[in-house]
Amino acid sequence: MYVKEYMSTNVISGTPDTLILDAQKLMDMHNIRRLPVVDKGKLVGIVTQDRMREVSPSPATSLTVWELNYLIAKMKIKDVMVKNTVTIGPDATVEEAAALGQKHRIGALPVVDKGKLVGIITTTDLFRIMTEAFGFGRTYARLHLFDCPSGQPLDDALELIRKNGGKVKSVFSITVPGSGRPDTIIHLEGDEGKAAKIQEALNAKGCKLDLRWH
Repeated sequence: MYVKEYMSTNVISGTPDTLILDAQKLMDMHNIRRLPVVDKGKLVGIVTQDRMREVSPSPATSLTVWELNYLIAKMKIKDVMVKNTVTIGPDATVEEAAALGQKHRIGALPVVDKGKLVGIITTTDLFRIMTEAFGFGRTYARLHLFDCPSGQPLDDALELIRKNGGKVKSVFSITVPGSGRPDTIIHLEGDEGKAAKIQEALNAKGCKLDLRWH
């Protein structure tokens, strides 16, 4: 799964000389919270709703309403945009995009190829991708494997699943906060009978697990 396969290519953007008021109207019209700033096809910054609010009048200011409105009406995107924009390439994986967004605590990544803005990918896109990848919304058996005596819970589980006719939909590992241990989550396709057989086989091997249907 690559960024170029899931990014939005019809990106709404502004230019450095776009007026702040026009940028706000554009964001409201398209119901977006971030507006990439492009100059001759090159990404030069990004402006967000938070940055817009920062230029709103402060109650403590001594300027009159008319003076404030006059100043804001003349302000341009280049006056408030973030210039050191965190970006990602179209050939990066969605996992890399998710990690980059998490690291910088941002909700959208402009996608840049050779300096040119070619798309944008958001946390909403990434959440949808993960939902599809893990099969959420479809009926499946969720096997939560805590531990196995051999110390190789995933190997043991996959071998027993294969022997009992199970079909793996997805596998991932997650460390429960405070536990320090990686737990394995396996999503299985098939009927409850097969899932029950797999559970019995793992229990007989001394593995600790939880099986639920979703």
